[in-house]
Formats: sequence, C-alpha cells, structure tokens
Amino acid sequence: IIQAMSGLADLQGRNSGAPAYINTIMADKVAGLTLAYAIPMALYEREKSGLGQAIEVPMFETLVSFTLIEHLGGRTFEPPRGGMGYSRVLSPERRPYRTRDGFLALLPYTDAQWRRFFTLAERADLAADPRYASARTRAGNFDALYRDLADIVALRSTEDWLALLANADIPHSRVNPPEALFDDPHLAATGFFQRVEHPTEGTLTATAIPVRFSRTPGSIRRLAPRQDADRDMLDPD
Repeated sequence: IIQAMSGLADLQGRNSGAPAYINTIMADKVAGLTLAYAIPMALYEREKSGLGQAIEVPMFETLVSFTLIEHLGGRTFEPPRGGMGYSRVLSPERRPYRTRDGFLALLPYTDAQWRRFFTLAERADLAADPRYASARTRAGNFDALYRDLADIVALRSTEDWLALLANADIPHSRVNPPEALFDDPHLAATGFFQRVEHPTEGTLTATAIPVRFSRTPGSIRRLAPRQDADRDMLDPD
C-alpha cells in the first residue's frame, strides 16, 4: 500500500502501462534501514547532551523521500523548471538486454566507458555519433541510445560478452536468478551463505551480515524465535 501511496508503484509501471509493485518488501525494509541509522544518530546526540528523545520513522514519508531523491526533477525548483521523473531510469529501453542465448545487464556510464564499448562492439559510427558523445547529449537521447545498445548485445552470446567485457571497466553482469546465487563464486569466497542450527527448526541457511567491521566484526548470535515465543516470555499466562 505504501508503494502505491508514495508514487513508487506508478513509476515502476510507467513502461508497462499499469502500476506495479516491486517484487520485494521495499517499504518495510527502507523504513527499517532508515530507523537503523536514526537510532545511532540519537545515541550519539545523547552522549553529547545527556538527553534522550523519541524517534519516529513514518513509512509513508520515508518511502516518498527514498523515491523522490532522483525523481523530484524539475519540481526541485520554485517555480518548477520542468516535470518530475529521472528520464534515464524511466526509459523503457533501460533493462537487461537479450543476448543470442540469454540476458545481460550492461550499463556503460561515463564518456570513456561508452567510447570503449562502441570500440569493442566495432561500432565506430556510434562512437562518433554526436548524440552519444557526452553525458549532456546522451541525456536527451536515452531511448535511442539504449535501443542501439539492445541491438548490439543481441549479436553475441552471453559468454562472449562476459569475455569481451571482462577487463573493459564497463559495468556489466549476467542476469542471475536467485537460485544461482548459491553457486556464485564471490559469495562462496566470502562465506556469505551460512548454515546455522536452530533449536526447534533444525539446520537452516542464513545470509551473513553484509557490513564488515575491521575491529568488531558482527556475527549471527541469535536466530528467529518460534512464533509467539517472545510473547510467552512477557505473558506466561
């Protein structure tokens, strides 16, 4: 409901013609992360002043703030200097691109990265195209640029592109289904997926704490309680 109220569902559906929810509990998690940094800020202030205070993190305002950081657009100014919405993000052509046998996420960003990509793709004509020469000119031609990108990507297989881009310093990735993450070599090397023993549920898979502290690293010390366990502790009757 908060995704709908905040404008996020409308933005998510701009390219499909109908509002859509993001397939993760976005509002809940963004509000939780906002609270997670608000609490240390309040604790730090208490150390300075000796005074405590109440913290309120309303989900609606939090997700509106989260969404409009890039989409406030021309409404940033008074009077407005244009409409709302970040055109690069809202381009219907901005998506994972189909290769000859799968999909590839590919987003050159800087001028040098675009020139390097066009060179690797053997498209000197696009490297010389004034529409794509700089960030300023690309900003007015995102749809055409991403359509050209899609046409180029379709000419090679996913593995061919991964090999070609491996040392090119251009943002790219294969498109992983969630199931493939269990075999991801980086996540395996960092020990991201951990097996834990739950007192009532047996062996479970848990994700590691993604934030790393050099002196005081975090660890999983408490697992989710069974349903109503904490309530029973508060009200044994």
